[in-house]
Amino acid sequence: MRHLQSVLAMLVATVLIGCGAGHANLTSITVSPQSATTTSSPQGQVGYTASGNFANGKSRELSQVDGLSWKTAQTSTGTVAATIGSTGEVTCSAPGTVTITASAPENLSFTLNNGVQNTSMTVSGTAMLICQ
Repeated sequence: MRHLQSVLAMLVATVLIGCGAGHANLTSITVSPQSATTTSSPQGQVGYTASGNFANGKSRELSQVDGLSWKTAQTSTGTVAATIGSTGEVTCSAPGTVTITASAPENLSFTLNNGVQNTSMTVSGTAMLICQ
């Protein structure tokens, strides 16, 4: 039994090191474009991207593989003026100003596509969309 526990401990250590333990944490997210305008009738679309800025001074584009998620907020009047897909493509459906938010875990090294929830703090960035 002790041998099995030792093997499992070594396996876990190897997985953590192999997954990027020691990589710089995400410190901020920049959403581009910062501001955009499109029509709601006909339904216009705008594509957004999220760049992760890291503690080591580097940056790169983030994706779903990194645990990136997108959301839109209701307008100040409570209208749902736009919806956003998992790749950052926004579709306007009603007039209003919408806040676009991109979020990802601070510690991307634990984001794996294996069903394990990344419990590190979330970092977010925002942009604005005007649906006319």
